Amino acid sequence: MGKRVFFHLLYAVFFIILIQLGITYSFELRSFTSKTYNPYPAWTFNIALSVLIGLLLGLPEFIRRYKKPGKWRIQWERLLIVGLPALFFTFSLFIFFSSLGKYLSLILRPWAFESYGVIICGILFGYTMIMSMDKKGESPASLKGSPNQEHEEDS
Repeated sequence: MGKRVFFHLLYAVFFIILIQLGITYSFELRSFTSKTYNPYPAWTFNIALSVLIGLLLGLPEFIRRYKKPGKWRIQWERLLIVGLPALFFTFSLFIFFSSLGKYLSLILRPWAFESYGVIICGILFGYTMIMSMDKKGESPASLKGSPNQEHEEDS
């Protein structure tokens, strides 16, 4: 078994274990919430788990970039255009039930009563955070195997 195959197998097993533990603990927190009427621990855990999953999804590419020579840089455009809205909607439950919620209720109401969007935005935020870091001289579109690679070479 090759080193790369072993890494991918280990990566997949780790993901499965993380998700299984996350689901199990989430059920425990849901039970805690029904007894205490305090949803904040469950919300916090779901946000942390979804952001962690997003970070882990981008980890193989981050490791590949880490091994390349060059100077680290942050893609602020990606963080602002994708990451900031994802962060906002990731914390939409907290915002909706805060004093700001009454001003943003039209936008946040659909997010406050269904957690799937919050989880998806948390994953997107975590992934965007890790993918926004790259080495100088290497743009994400010019990475090996990118569909835009030919277009980038022409310009």
